[in-house]
Amino acid sequence: MRKRIITIILLAFSLIGLFLLMSDKIYFSGKDVKGIYVKEELRISTDDHWGINYCNLLDNAIGGDNKSVQELALLDYSGDGAPSYDHGDVLVKLIDRIGEDKFISALGNKLSAKEKDSIRDYLSVGLEYGDNKHVGQTINEVFPLVDKFLLAGD
Repeated sequence: MRKRIITIILLAFSLIGLFLLMSDKIYFSGKDVKGIYVKEELRISTDDHWGINYCNLLDNAIGGDNKSVQELALLDYSGDGAPSYDHGDVLVKLIDRIGEDKFISALGNKLSAKEKDSIRDYLSVGLEYGDNKHVGQTINEVFPLVDKFLLAGD
């Protein structure tokens, strides 16, 4: 009987530990979302500021949900330091994944000049400091259609 109780207790602790490691609300490290790595600081910052699960939003954006692409692109990390750089890198990788046409289509035609500038800033930072295959290139070199779209109306 005593062995059975100890076994049940160990099993319960194992299951709780597994749940905590798999939970998006417990921040132990970054998380891979379909091949795009999201750093812990970015996840925490997004949850703290807006109560949004960044990884779920990114997952939906990768899946082609226009609203999620737009919401992700318009998140504002001004003054947050590292999360703003990480967000730029994620946006670059998202465009690589879904393509320029899908990204532009998802953004729609009602963005303000300030919103377009913000997206351009994040992409520039992502291209300059990110961990992606385009590091050191300009937006126009990597995403000419997105660049043209974001500059339109200025």
